[in-house]
Amino acid sequence: MNEKIFVAPSLRTEQYSDTDLSIQIAPDGLVFFARISSTNECKALAMHPVPPDLNEESWIDELEKILTENAWLKGNWKSVRILWITGKWISVPSAYFRPEEARNFLLYHNLFREYDEVHYYSIKKPETTFVFPVPGAVSQILRNIFPSFHYFPSWAPVSLQFDAARPQGLCVLLHYGFADYFVHSGQEISNFSRFNWQEPSDILFFLAKISRDFSIDLVSGNLIVCGYPGLKKAAETEMLIREYFPTLNARMPALQMEPAILAMLHPFEIPVQLMNLYLCE
Repeated sequence: MNEKIFVAPSLRTEQYSDTDLSIQIAPDGLVFFARISSTNECKALAMHPVPPDLNEESWIDELEKILTENAWLKGNWKSVRILWITGKWISVPSAYFRPEEARNFLLYHNLFREYDEVHYYSIKKPETTFVFPVPGAVSQILRNIFPSFHYFPSWAPVSLQFDAARPQGLCVLLHYGFADYFVHSGQEISNFSRFNWQEPSDILFFLAKISRDFSIDLVSGNLIVCGYPGLKKAAETEMLIREYFPTLNARMPALQMEPAILAMLHPFEIPVQLMNLYLCE
């Protein structure tokens, strides 16, 4: 990820009470996005890289440095949402989920450490709850800046408005080193999982495998792929996927985009998931 910062000159602290702030925290960096709630306008997008190979303590130090040095983040925001990018999550049928038992689910799968916090996120179709850990030190840094905030897991489907007329389709959310994906039938999610990847060819392999495993015709326009800020070889990745799946839908966010933002990012680098996070609630 390369550092890229756009903050509209028209964004003022007195507007924060009508502005939603969304923050993506990933192994390779942070992304901040500010959206005026009443007008659905994008007013700020800032990308700050963090070396992903740092040990956890140094990585958290970098995280704190970025958050404290961005003075424009301090203010009375209408809402603050945190998109926590992690491959560490488990799914539980909501009928069997109890908040007081969330920690036990993570312990059983060896996903919980002593100083972690437990968070969860539920969807209705199908009725499933996703449980995921967050280091307590990360939450404490955020609390020092924001009075309140809400976590979302990397899997959050962000209401991508599937075409109900299509019998089945696939949505892939690319992240640093891994991808979450879900198969949908009309408006309902039927299957979900993740895969690891390093090169664009890895993505192509898994697309073919998922297509075969779930009998999805991805050539006829049933494929949505959302990239992420800092995606290396973004143009190459899109080109390779389109070579085999020409009707690929590189979904755009459901808001007014500043031309300056569109100019500095490849479509596969636009944080669609982060920008649509407000649709999850």
